[in-house]
Amino acid sequence: MLTPSTAQAVADAYGLRGPARLTGPVARGQLGQVWRLDTAEGSHAVKEWFATPDLTEVAEDVALVDAARATGVLTPAVRHAPSGEVATLVEGTAVRLFEWFDLRRPSRRLDPVAVGRAVAGLHRAGAPTEAPVENWFATGLGERQWREVHERVVAAGAPFAGQLGALVDDLVAVESVLEPHESPIVCHRDLWADNVRATADARVCVLDFENLGPADPSQELAMVLFEFGDDDPSRARLLHTAYREAGGPGRVTRRGHFTMLVAEQAHIAQLACSRWVGASSEAHRERLATWFLEVPDDPVTLPRIDRILAAVS
Repeated sequence: MLTPSTAQAVADAYGLRGPARLTGPVARGQLGQVWRLDTAEGSHAVKEWFATPDLTEVAEDVALVDAARATGVLTPAVRHAPSGEVATLVEGTAVRLFEWFDLRRPSRRLDPVAVGRAVAGLHRAGAPTEAPVENWFATGLGERQWREVHERVVAAGAPFAGQLGALVDDLVAVESVLEPHESPIVCHRDLWADNVRATADARVCVLDFENLGPADPSQELAMVLFEFGDDDPSRARLLHTAYREAGGPGRVTRRGHFTMLVAEQAHIAQLACSRWVGASSEAHRERLATWFLEVPDDPVTLPRIDRILAAVS
């Protein structure tokens, strides 16, 4: 794991002149955390993984980052090591570097017009692909598996078992919208509020392209309408109009366009529950419970989907 004392080692790995100072972590996710590195050449964001990934795979986002920047999307530039690699090991820890932006806290109430334009730029940058769409973005659990998940967390004494039980019928019902992705392109696929942030000067900045892959742009747009519409039809309408006027190829016209959103809700909830049952520390269980509760606190349901459709139709 990185520590402030590894600052110079990180700087050296990327050919940055010292002195170097590493501060943080300044942000934490499920798979890793972010530090701030200050050197004589400015500031950078350092991403550190908790478990070493395939360093070749995590570099696959560079083409989409560059293409998105070319369409005007504000997103941190990727820093390459002198060898040309974008991810490397520093004292046994996998890291990569990005341009630093001062960011505000995550918020779903960003300017919907700016969000719509940013997503349109991302979709204009994404190339068509024939690669299959993974189940995480395309399938649900089904009633039997939802009931089994609920039974497991009840048996394990999970504090959120009651919230899941109260929501199971809605979670099953909303999976009726599922349909195949029609025209996949290379999409970001992680456009939640954690990764679409306001900068200190209120510009919309898109982060963390490492989950990119095939998805129908209409389905990713529907997910963004849910996240940044924040259950406000006027916000959804503004975002959708701005997206279309900026040349975005997606169109949200039916329930099936919410497949990606519904699938992600199912898999996030299932993963949080299964990890909670298997967790060995109370601190880890608390983090997983907080993650799971994002679903019942803000569930994707048929009435909410229909409100968005009414707003953008």
